[in-house]
Amino acid sequence: MGKWAPWYDALMTVLTIGREKKLRHLEIELSRIRPGDSVLEIGCGTGTLTLAAKEHAGSGRVAGIDIAPEMVARAQKKAVRKGVDVSFTEGSIAAIPFPDKSFDVVMCSFMIFHMPDDVQKAGIAEISRVLKQGGHLFIFDAVSLDPLVPVLKENAFTGIEPGNIKFIYMAISYLRAQRT
Repeated sequence: MGKWAPWYDALMTVLTIGREKKLRHLEIELSRIRPGDSVLEIGCGTGTLTLAAKEHAGSGRVAGIDIAPEMVARAQKKAVRKGVDVSFTEGSIAAIPFPDKSFDVVMCSFMIFHMPDDVQKAGIAEISRVLKQGGHLFIFDAVSLDPLVPVLKENAFTGIEPGNIKFIYMAISYLRAQRT
């Protein structure tokens, strides 16, 4: 994905027909971020959703990780340009670079479908590790997320809420779950 970094924001504008801000607002609304929450976005790309999360988390710590150093560099520049206090670092869903029980909310947007099943399973286990007890996971993607439900249950998630919404010309799936 790093090769897309210079064009990623423009590509998102095209894919969302100029409505990326609306899409990100919808994701934030569905993720139920509260003021003071600590939030991690996995697969943050150029940081657009991570920066939106900070607006809702207020004083809470907000971080984004991405496997592509080019995306992380763009996200960091975007945060500096906007004067927003968030951290971006290189990292993989299969080895999240944060201690156990670090976050109230973990978000994954349009990235799960890029990974093979074994990486998805390892990633869900890692998310369970970094979420605080009672913390929430929110996954948003353009493919059905139903196959992840058993994996979530195996990793101490309850209250699993799958859903679908229509956004412009596409159906989007989401999963919300709580770490027990």
